Amino acid sequence: MLATDTIALLEAATYTGLLVWVSITLVLTAVYCIEVLAAVFLPKRQIQCSEARVPMVVLIPAHNEEAGLADTLKASQKGLYPGDRILVVADNCSDDTAAVAFRNGAEVIERTDPDRRGKGYALDFGVRHLETNPPNCVVILDADCVPEASALDRIRRVALHRDRPAQARYLMTESQDNIAQKVSVFMFRLKNWIRPLGGFNLGGPSLLTGSGMAFPWNVLARANLAHGHLVEDMKLGFDLASAGKSPIFCNEAIILSPLPQSLDGATTQRSRWVRGHLSLMRTALKRLPRLIAMRKFSAVALALSILVPPLTILVFLQGVAVVSALIVTALLKLPFFPLGLALGAMVAFLITTLAAWWKYGRDLIPVRDLLGLVAHLLVRFAKYPMAVFKPKRSGWARTERDTDRSHK
Repeated sequence: MLATDTIALLEAATYTGLLVWVSITLVLTAVYCIEVLAAVFLPKRQIQCSEARVPMVVLIPAHNEEAGLADTLKASQKGLYPGDRILVVADNCSDDTAAVAFRNGAEVIERTDPDRRGKGYALDFGVRHLETNPPNCVVILDADCVPEASALDRIRRVALHRDRPAQARYLMTESQDNIAQKVSVFMFRLKNWIRPLGGFNLGGPSLLTGSGMAFPWNVLARANLAHGHLVEDMKLGFDLASAGKSPIFCNEAIILSPLPQSLDGATTQRSRWVRGHLSLMRTALKRLPRLIAMRKFSAVALALSILVPPLTILVFLQGVAVVSALIVTALLKLPFFPLGLALGAMVAFLITTLAAWWKYGRDLIPVRDLLGLVAHLLVRFAKYPMAVFKPKRSGWARTERDTDRSHK
């Protein structure tokens, strides 16, 4: 009798644990699906912006960017108005970044601190420099990005009208015509365009995605920037949302940056983002109960978005849930409800991603390339653990640019 009770208890515990695991996967998948489907099917909301045009500073942190910085500066200058200026922070540079910036009409400050490397430290250095004569608005732009003509002015006016950060549509462009690059570009569209647009269509906030970010001075001056977090942009957006200044997505402003051609550059970039995202997920999970208790629903929405892991990991979690549910229900002859939930989550993910591709990705990946896409994703999935969990590198792990290779 005791043995029977023990077995029944173990079966109940196993079934409950499985149900919890499947439910977590289902919730994460649901957040992703809601964001994407809102971008696919809901009408695009119009965003209001200030008619007034007040002075802004375009703040560009640059670490050894001499090769491509001139293009960024020339494109940025086309979007400036009288009273605007560009400030380049040449951070721990061993090349001619500062000289290139100066020759192309930017104000330049240099920072040398080998023990504190990272974009966050460079941004903090630039903001502290601006305190002596603060602008009304600061736009942060990466040194390899090209803003479209009206992008900087657009996010400036949105940020000032809403008194909160504004995030432009920051996208990657192909540097090579192959399926690997196409997949990476589409993944960026999902992360930096489709999901933020869906959140905006639902009336929610946006994560900051690293470049093309406009801040009212009073918001940025109080932000905690001086740290070396691997995804300092996402952390900044979440911190500001927790403080009541949730970023807003500005779909009309477009910032473009080329993907790195080199495999090492792409792998380094992906590994850094994934490890940083996983770290920030822990922070979001810890804050979530307090944010719910304080009824800070914009920050709660961002926390839920952050808790959706990188899509390769999400697919892995779905696969584990399906296999676990299949094994447990088959061996223990338990109800198939968890298996149905796990399969439902996987099917919903696939349908949602196909809907996103149909509306936002067919120009990039035509129907004839779908088989190649599946093969590439399988190879990428197999290599994923090695790329993400290799030994960590501290400091500013700058992504290798194509221009670096051409100057060697």
